[in-house]
Amino acid sequence: MPKAQIFFILLVSFIGGVAAGSWLAFSQFILYLLFIPPIILIALCWRRNWRAVFIAFMAVIFLVGILRTFDVRLSTTFLKQFAETNFSSAVYGYVDSEIKHTAQTQQFVLRVKKLSVPDFTIPEKLDEKVLVSTENFPEYKYGDFLVLTGKIVLPKNFQDFDYISYLAKDQIYTIMNRPGIELIHIPGPTWDVDKLLGFGEKMRIGLFKKIFGLKNRFEKAVGLSVPEPQAAFINGILLGSRQDIPQNLKDDFAETGVTHILAISGYNITLVSLVVMWFLLFFMRRKTAFWFSVLAIILFTILTGASASVIRSALMGGLVLLANNSGRIYNPKNSLTLAAFLMVLANPMILRYDIGFQLSFFATLGILYVAPLFHPYLKKLPNWLNFRETFLMTFSAQLMVLPLLLFYFRNFSLVALPANLIILPFIPLAMASGFFTGIAGLIWSKFGLLIGALSWLVSSFVLVVVKFFANLPFASFPVSFSWLGMILVYAVIILFLIYLRKKKKEVVS
Repeated sequence: MPKAQIFFILLVSFIGGVAAGSWLAFSQFILYLLFIPPIILIALCWRRNWRAVFIAFMAVIFLVGILRTFDVRLSTTFLKQFAETNFSSAVYGYVDSEIKHTAQTQQFVLRVKKLSVPDFTIPEKLDEKVLVSTENFPEYKYGDFLVLTGKIVLPKNFQDFDYISYLAKDQIYTIMNRPGIELIHIPGPTWDVDKLLGFGEKMRIGLFKKIFGLKNRFEKAVGLSVPEPQAAFINGILLGSRQDIPQNLKDDFAETGVTHILAISGYNITLVSLVVMWFLLFFMRRKTAFWFSVLAIILFTILTGASASVIRSALMGGLVLLANNSGRIYNPKNSLTLAAFLMVLANPMILRYDIGFQLSFFATLGILYVAPLFHPYLKKLPNWLNFRETFLMTFSAQLMVLPLLLFYFRNFSLVALPANLIILPFIPLAMASGFFTGIAGLIWSKFGLLIGALSWLVSSFVLVVVKFFANLPFASFPVSFSWLGMILVYAVIILFLIYLRKKKKEVVS
């Protein structure tokens, strides 16, 4: 068996274990007992039956995946021990996320470094997260040092949604609602930054503050160069910023099945890395340009909020660059699996609770494996403006994410395919013109207005198409799916794809 295949099987074994651990519920003691048979089998068959050893080793890796998930699900934090108490606590920390605004509140994650209760300060140095909801004003920003006074509470599940696990995927286990907040401009003895923060953490805060500051200036430059809602759309496709997009526009995107356009994907990451690489090759050697391209991917990932799907896309883009730089053959199957492995290793909860990660992963599977199976049947389609390839990629991705979309959003869009086919060819132009509009606006506002005219034209066309399809009668209708129903639909799709693959092999032979 080739080494690449062995590597792939072991990665899948771990991911399968994480998936099993996300849904199974039994004691860790029983899990430890399950390790005994494969370990004994490895000891007995070592150097005698390598096939049995490999199968047993796969079982061990699978169980390690379950164990990793159990460790995260059962983890307790210091803040949880002080939650739901009758006294008020004071937590010291800094804002460790971008600010999310709603009509009445702003929400952010506080990285807690110190905890005090009445007449006593907890001596332990902390490094935990708490989700904070407070009034919209005064507005806080990333890196602000705050002292919060109030009750620490545990999140509670909704009737049909596991909110506790949803927050746990981001290592958030506690909440503070409308606490008293004191902004610390010059940290003093009660909030000694040098003692509570390490050198690396202080460097990260400083770097992220500058990056988010640049992002805010870029968004404002686009806003001054292009009117709304086109400006919000441009910032959405470039930076994943959705909070300024009007709700009725979001509803139209959902109705037409093109919400994915507003999400940062591997396409965005690849575009950024290739543009940076192409530009830098005019001034430096390929090896140096490679490392600057990797840096561009990291900065772009931070700018867009570093969600699970963005990190997956960044890992994929980085692996593509690494393969091209080293001269090795790029294996998309192993790269996709390795990206998924690294992400679930760091945070197993995303496999079950991060919808963006699931949709992004299945869409990529569709493009990699489904598209080649349908390619022979679409050769007669015209390829004007790359229509055939766009149709093939769109249909393949939509087919693989359809069961997930029906399960989560309970809505089937009849216009998703034609809407995507019309819109997708214009997205690269919208991204490029929007990017140069922001850069020009940062240099000189009138220069931004000049280039912004093209951005407005392209984005207006996209929004008009979305609104047209959304307003069509019977554009979508409700569909309700259970877990079992979703699995059955995927089983039917997989059987159909297997049939197509066998048929393709027969034609080739």
